[in-house]
Amino acid sequence: MTNIKSADARGWEEKFYSIKDDLIEHSQDFSRYESGYYWCDKKHYGLLFVSAKLIEKYQLNVLPEDQIQFWINECTLDQKERAQCLEHYAYAVYLYHAEAFSITKGGLDFSDGNYTKTPHGECYSKQFVAWFNEFSVELFAEDASDLKVVHWCDG
Repeated sequence: MTNIKSADARGWEEKFYSIKDDLIEHSQDFSRYESGYYWCDKKHYGLLFVSAKLIEKYQLNVLPEDQIQFWINECTLDQKERAQCLEHYAYAVYLYHAEAFSITKGGLDFSDGNYTKTPHGECYSKQFVAWFNEFSVELFAEDASDLKVVHWCDG
C-alpha cells in the first residue's frame, strides 16, 4: 500500500499540534496557534444575530455589550427587519476572519493565493470561521428563527 501525501508541502498536514490547537500568541496582525500563523483579515468581518437559546446551547461567549440592541442600528436593515430581529434574536456575534495561514511567521507571499488552506478548513469557509471564532460549525445549521447571518465577509 502506498502512502499518498497532499500536494501541499507546507507540512501542517502532519498534525504536529494538539486536537484543540491552542492559541499561543495574538497580535494585531496574526494569531499564532500550535498549528501555525493565522493572518488577520483587517478588511473583512461578519456578524450573526443569535437567540438566547443558541447562546446557551453552544455556550457562546457574549458580553453585555453584545446585546442586539447595541448592534441593530449598525446594520443595513429596514424598519420591519429590525423589528423582527429584535423579536427573535438576543445577541450579536462578531465574526473575525483570517486571510491566510502559514507555519512560520516569515516568508508569506499573500499574492500567491495558496495560503488560504488551513488545518481547520479553507479561510472564509463555515468550518474555518467557526473554529477561528471558537464555536461549533453546527451553529450554522440552526433554524432562521434562532440564527441570522447579517454579514459574512463584508468590508
